[in-house]
Amino acid sequence: MRFASAGIYAVSAVALLALASRKPAELRRYCYPFVAVVALAGVGVGLWGAGIGTIPIASGTLEGGQLLTDYVAYPFLFGFAAFVAGASRRYIGAVVAVTVAMRLGYDFAEVFAGPLATAGTLGILVGYAALVGLFFGPVASAASRQPPARELFYKKTRNLSLFAFGVLIAWAMLQIAGVFDAFTATVTLEYLDLLLRVGFAGFVFANVETLAAETESAEGDDGGRVASATTGASAAD
Repeated sequence: MRFASAGIYAVSAVALLALASRKPAELRRYCYPFVAVVALAGVGVGLWGAGIGTIPIASGTLEGGQLLTDYVAYPFLFGFAAFVAGASRRYIGAVVAVTVAMRLGYDFAEVFAGPLATAGTLGILVGYAALVGLFFGPVASAASRQPPARELFYKKTRNLSLFAFGVLIAWAMLQIAGVFDAFTATVTLEYLDLLLRVGFAGFVFANVETLAAETESAEGDDGGRVASATTGASAAD
């Protein structure tokens, strides 16, 4: 199953790369990181399927391939949502830090028992509440100062990422509680991860022109101000 998933990631990365190459040059810088995230997910899942990088810790194990893809993908996707809003570096950094802390909380809950496992579970829930607060609070305020098209892009990006991650958290709680058997856990996790990574990338590719439109508008406004100043100077002469 994981080898099949790795193959899907590989094909998706090639397709996304082809789509990115057809975008205008000023947009490709927004597209290529998503290609890298999807390609890296294929590598990580492939290593996981091959049993390479298994790390025994306490009463459980961590998979190096899973860590590689998750600790890159999740902070990047949420950080990008904050970037679309035009949030400051401080808030983008806060979003990334909270996302990393949530993922670390899952690892604690997975491999430890007792207070550390409880702390890890609480970290996931508190972290998600903090993300919701950031995305509907200061980050949303920053988005409201953007052009309407970019603000709408942010809202869609925020809603998609929070929904997908909320489903992942529900999955994690069920997994930690031992509800899933090994096969069900593998199938559902791979499906959710594919949806979050490849689906998110496809959504951004379909809407990335919004970022270019804002740039062109800003350049047009600057040009208009320069022309107006020049005209005014000429009239004064």
